[in-house]
Amino acid sequence: MKKKIGLVGIYFPGAYDALHENVPDGFELVDALSPEAYGNLRDCQYLISRLDADPDIINHTPNVRFWQRWGAGFDHCDLRAWGERGIPIATCPGVNSGIVAELAIMLMLAGYRNLLQINRQLRAGHWPRTEYFGRSFMIRGKTVGILGLGNIGKKVAALVSAFGANVIYYDIVRQWEQEEQFGYRFVDFETLLRESDIFSIHCPLDESTRGMIGRDEFARMKPSAMLINTARGPIVCEEALIEALQTGKIATAGLDTYEREPLPPDHPLLTMENVVASAHAGGNTKDNDINMVNYIYHNIVAFDEGRPLNSDKDIVNAQYLPR
Repeated sequence: MKKKIGLVGIYFPGAYDALHENVPDGFELVDALSPEAYGNLRDCQYLISRLDADPDIINHTPNVRFWQRWGAGFDHCDLRAWGERGIPIATCPGVNSGIVAELAIMLMLAGYRNLLQINRQLRAGHWPRTEYFGRSFMIRGKTVGILGLGNIGKKVAALVSAFGANVIYYDIVRQWEQEEQFGYRFVDFETLLRESDIFSIHCPLDESTRGMIGRDEFARMKPSAMLINTARGPIVCEEALIEALQTGKIATAGLDTYEREPLPPDHPLLTMENVVASAHAGGNTKDNDINMVNYIYHNIVAFDEGRPLNSDKDIVNAQYLPR
C-alpha cells in the first residue's frame, strides 16, 4: 500500500502539476487544498503545505509523521504544538534565495530609476526622457545595508557588489568568512540604520524582529534612504513606514510583503509615487518550481527511510521535539 502525502494550501498551476507529476515511487499525493477537504488528510503520513498554515490542520492529521513546508517561511506554524506531537516541521532554506534576491534588485532599480512613473507617463502619451533626471540614481557607489546575511542576504550582497555598491550588514551571527572573502563590513544595528543608502531586509519574522523597524528607526535613517522588504511585512511597522515616506524621513520603498495580505486596493502605500509594490511574489517563478518540488520530495523520502534531510537546518521546531 502506498504512503500518503497530503497537499494543503494554494499552488500556481505549474507548481501543482510539478508536485503531482513527480511523486516518488511508493507514495500517493492527496489533495486537501481547502478546509472542506481536510478530511482527506486523516490517512496521510506526510504533509506538504504552502502559504499560511490553518491551525485547524492539526486536528485532521492524526497519522502525520512529518510536515514539509513549501519555501523557507514558518512564521505561521505553531512549532510547539506540532513538536510536542513529535512531528518535525521542515522548510526549504535557500531554494527560493536566488529568485527573491533578484526581486530585491528589481525593486531597488525600479525605485532608483523611477521605472513605474516613466512607464505610466509613456502609456499616457508623454515622453519623460529627462523629467526624472534629478531624481534618478545608480546603485554603484551606494552603501547597501543588509539586515540578515543568510541565504537571501548573501545573494543580494553578491548582486549589489557586482553593481559596484559597498556592502555593510548586521546579523545575530557574524559572517567572518563572507567578510574575509568579499570585504563586507559587519556593523551594529544603529550603524546599519545610519549609513545605509539602501536598507534591505532579509531576516526571518519572529518575536525579536516583529516591529523591528518603526518610527525611531526611520528617524535615524538618511532622508535619501530606500527601504527594501522582501522578507516579512510585520518586521516593519507599516504605519511608521507610511509616515516616513510622506514626511521625507526616507525617500523610497520597494515592498513585496506587508503587515496584512492581500493588500487592499485602497491602501495608502498603493497611492504613493515613491513606493514600488509587489504582491509577495518573490518566490514565484515557473522555473524554480521544479527545484522546490525536488527538494520537498527528497526530504520526505529521506525522512521515510531514516536518512538525513537536505540540510541540518531544515527542521525548524527541533527544540520542541521529544529528545
